[in-house]
Amino acid sequence: MVRWVIRALAIAVMVAIVLVILDFAELLVAVDSNGRASMAPTIPACDGRAYSQGFTYKIRDPERGEIVAIHAARGPDGAIAPDRDATDLVLTLRVAALPGEQIVGRDGSVFVNGIKLDDIRTAPFPPVEVGGEQYFVLGDNRSAAIDSRQFGPILGNAIFGKVFVVFWPLRDFTFRTDPPSGVPPGPVDCD
Repeated sequence: MVRWVIRALAIAVMVAIVLVILDFAELLVAVDSNGRASMAPTIPACDGRAYSQGFTYKIRDPERGEIVAIHAARGPDGAIAPDRDATDLVLTLRVAALPGEQIVGRDGSVFVNGIKLDDIRTAPFPPVEVGGEQYFVLGDNRSAAIDSRQFGPILGNAIFGKVFVVFWPLRDFTFRTDPPSGVPPGPVDCD
């Protein structure tokens, strides 16, 4: 019995150490919605939690449609700005346009290089040319999201992980991170 308890404790300690190392190296990071509704309903607004992994972007660049974890800072005026050196905030948003592409919001939709991106209802925004090593990211809840429409295209080095699973609340547990379609839920009151 004592051996079993010692083995179980040793395994638990080893797992905890591995998780801390993976988190520290940004290879497996828990991200939350930070009380924002930018990715609702994909990641629930108030208490949603997901995991991102940093292995993929050490091998290749982000691709359109992936939900990415982004380092960001909140300025003195409350504005959010992606910044690879920031540790205050983690944004989770979906990659909409890649380096060298043009993106525009018109007629209730988003178009990348003239091709409709998805079926999420979106307010108009002017054309944006995405520069080299930059990405244009959008929230799934376009009517309440803080995304590249406010802060512009982001540098790829601010992206540190790919969101691969929503794990909280348990009723929303899923490995599917496809974008929803239709009218976004809009602002959400978390109180």
